[in-house]
Amino acid sequence: SGCTSLTTAPELPATTLANNCYYDMFYNCTSLEQAPELPATNLSSECYGGMFQNCTSLTTAPELPATTLTSSCYSNMFLGCASLETAPELPATNLNNTCYAAMFQNCTSLTTAPELPATILRDYCYVSMFNGCSSLNYIKCLATNISASGCTSSWVERVASTGTFVTPSST
Repeated sequence: SGCTSLTTAPELPATTLANNCYYDMFYNCTSLEQAPELPATNLSSECYGGMFQNCTSLTTAPELPATTLTSSCYSNMFLGCASLETAPELPATNLNNTCYAAMFQNCTSLTTAPELPATILRDYCYVSMFNGCSSLNYIKCLATNISASGCTSSWVERVASTGTFVTPSST
């Protein structure tokens, strides 16, 4: 955290993560250009929270293969990564509360959101997810149940004023 001259991250081969594992690990590492592979599929609460927050030189995110998410596991993960142009695929279909909260907030270079395949949203799971992504002009969200508390609160505030939003007609 705060290593402003770090350009490449070390290997992180763990596949099972404990609570708060990697939390804020590269926070404010403003020269970090390449993220490590993140093969974990067994996540715990807040495990990747804020991991790359304010890594302003990061252009591509690592793959995130988990399909079942825990509470706050990816919250704030890329918040403030202004150079991030490519988001990872988000294959998870089993979400938990606040799992993607502010994940890409203020990623101003991001133009296309990853497909969001989950059909049932949980409390605050997408809150502020893309807030401030001023270049974002394409979102495909397959949710059919958005009745959870605050699940989409502020999630697309301050995105591009024109673009394409794909969602089931029932949503």
